[in-house]
Amino acid sequence: MPVWRVLIVEDTPERQKILRSLFRRHAWVMATTGQRAIRLLGAYDFDILTLDYNLRGELTGEDVARDLAAGQKRVGRIIIHSQNPRGAERIARLLPDAMRFPLSRMIRSNAVFKYLRAGIDHEGPAFEFHVPR
Repeated sequence: MPVWRVLIVEDTPERQKILRSLFRRHAWVMATTGQRAIRLLGAYDFDILTLDYNLRGELTGEDVARDLAAGQKRVGRIIIHSQNPRGAERIARLLPDAMRFPLSRMIRSNAVFKYLRAGIDHEGPAFEFHVPR
């Protein structure tokens, strides 16, 4: 199984724990501020970026998205996991290829969470996040 490079951009400890668990078999890095996320994206290539809107500090996920859209940074798959619908929409406008998948959908049930983790583990950035019926 390949190991994916994942940048998790989230500042809430409970949500960080969930996302760390989702990507537990991969090389993940956590950023709690927009400033740190932008620095990491400038220094490294990531296979997967999971992005929240509301972050610690002065910058939001929208600022991170704006920087991504303007720069030459390489990210295989961007997942907007924000629970803030307006913020998620603002990020999506800047990053039209990003996938919107709120964290609440990821944890809808243990079966859904296991399904998502297995998909990421086997397909990585190509995995299409959706909730099975």
